[in-house]
Amino acid sequence: MGTYRILWLSICVPLGVIGTLVALADSPGAVLLVFVAFGAVGSLLSMLLVGVFWERGTGGRARLMAGGALLAGTGISALIGYASLLGGGVLLLAAVVLASSPHAVRFSARWLRSARTPSTAQLDAVARAFAYASPEFAQFRAPELRDLTDEQLCKRWRISYRAAQRQQSLAVKLIAAVAERQMYLDELERRNSSGFATWLAAGPEAAEDPLTYLNGHAVEAPALDWDELTRGQG
Repeated sequence: MGTYRILWLSICVPLGVIGTLVALADSPGAVLLVFVAFGAVGSLLSMLLVGVFWERGTGGRARLMAGGALLAGTGISALIGYASLLGGGVLLLAAVVLASSPHAVRFSARWLRSARTPSTAQLDAVARAFAYASPEFAQFRAPELRDLTDEQLCKRWRISYRAAQRQQSLAVKLIAAVAERQMYLDELERRNSSGFATWLAAGPEAAEDPLTYLNGHAVEAPALDWDELTRGQG
């Protein structure tokens, strides 16, 4: 920080001198009056704000008061001079000088060190919040399929087909819809693997209701007796 303070002073001191000279050239009497007034304020602030002021000897306190007076007087005089050159832009210059001062940098570094690092759960919550805010985000939350009745499960299967048809223009949402339908198929097979196989063997449409196969009420087509059909032919 000592090196940074020297660098900051090497830039700001010439800026202050130049600004003060510009102000004196425009209106020396008024600037001198302002310099004295703000110099007195700077001395008073040195007494009140510098923690080690009263721990110093007489000479040390005098140097602190003189430094505060010089800093305040030169600062306001330079501000006046640059205002005549830059107009409203002087506020930006002042903000940059103050924000880059060693005290401001030290305070910022201390605040950053004291800030608690967010946990993984907190970061994940923030990421999800931004994701949900995006209109392109497709989030599918798996329902508790085992709690559904056969009728409810088959109804969701049919509805999911229409949802997939509507989402064909959005790749992300279409992928989510396809994943949802695959989950329904897995649950149908888990509940009745033989009925599920029969349903698939029947070549169902994409939105066909598999309920009759799931509950065993499907009417199976009679098996063909190829020996009977080919008897007497040859």
